[in-house]
Amino acid sequence: MVAQINQRALITQAFYGNFLIYFTSDGEGRDLQNRTTWMHSLPQLSSDGSNTALELAVQATAAAYCGIESSNAALVQDACALYGQALQAHARVLRSQAREAVTVHMVSTSVMLSLFEAMQATTADAYRAHIHGAAKMIEATSAGQCLGGVMCQLFFHVRTQMAFVYLTTQKGLRIPVRKILVETLEYRRLPTFQKLISHIATLAEIYVNFKSGGDGEQLIDLGVYAHVKAEVEALCLEYAQTAESRSETLTLVSATTGQRSYRDAFTALCIAYFASARILFALLAPRVAASYPDLTDYFASILDVAAYLRSHKIGCAYMRMATPLFLVALHSPRGGQRGRAVGVFEEWRGGCMAGISALALERIYSWRKGEDMFGEGGYEEVEVEEEDWFKGGKRVRVPLKRFYFEDWVAQM
Repeated sequence: MVAQINQRALITQAFYGNFLIYFTSDGEGRDLQNRTTWMHSLPQLSSDGSNTALELAVQATAAAYCGIESSNAALVQDACALYGQALQAHARVLRSQAREAVTVHMVSTSVMLSLFEAMQATTADAYRAHIHGAAKMIEATSAGQCLGGVMCQLFFHVRTQMAFVYLTTQKGLRIPVRKILVETLEYRRLPTFQKLISHIATLAEIYVNFKSGGDGEQLIDLGVYAHVKAEVEALCLEYAQTAESRSETLTLVSATTGQRSYRDAFTALCIAYFASARILFALLAPRVAASYPDLTDYFASILDVAAYLRSHKIGCAYMRMATPLFLVALHSPRGGQRGRAVGVFEEWRGGCMAGISALALERIYSWRKGEDMFGEGGYEEVEVEEEDWFKGGKRVRVPLKRFYFEDWVAQM
């Protein structure tokens, strides 16, 4: 028994040191404004005796990580058994606790269980269920549970994953984002990334919430498009100007290798999400706006970020690239770019993010077979050169219902 406890302690330590330590991206603190990280708080939270479910969830996810990394089937089997125990314990806590009594331990348990599913999927819907569960708990959490910004960091992670879940499953969740940011997390200056992800979440909803329509049906009302696109561009400009005021460079290209590097990992992630917003704008643009294309290759920008983050071996933080890479895999006009994005998901499938990659690959491959991701129809894959894509050549566009400004701002 002592040997088993010691083994689990070693496994958990390896999990912390090689995977979970990267839950915090280098540079994110200046935007999220958190004084304490989840990584540094979790050992105490999971061992203070107040929540057995969290302790079991950490043990299960640690065992899954180490078992996958070492190709140890027995360890993976042990992880699955611990995961089942963690689910049962978590369910008991949720049944016994009043809504007003949601704690950071409970949110941490759902996030940890989602990390298990990101590695080792048990059902098709489990990852979504844990991410949405964590979001609903954060909504019900009081300001006293923030723990110096730990909850700010958890909410940042959960929101990136909600966007990915919505794009891949068409199952959304409405939460009062501004109320959470201002009242629960007590932000006085909203983080740039949180403002950006609000726009991306809404764009993702428009993207998948479509109905069949004729060629004349407009995707977004032109006024909505112009207003929100201007807001995203202003946010991007503000982000760049803030860095410039600090004499910091967001991105550099090596003169010898041609490889792109970034101020830090969080900067790279922000750039990828700005690119994602612009791709979604291009896909959803009204006819008039679409006649004035942006010539920047945002698909390439996302792939540059993915290559940079991969080289830094940032563990679980890399999964936040799922949404940008998913958009590249589906919508880049260049086969090589689509192939590189799919290649990242295939690489994940053979490692410690097999569960999250399965969500993406299932949708990508069904789309390529001509099956509509979310219902009837499908799409004809069009091979066009980059210059044709940007000069008005044929492109794939998803017909969506008209979406007006009052619909948009209601979610902010």
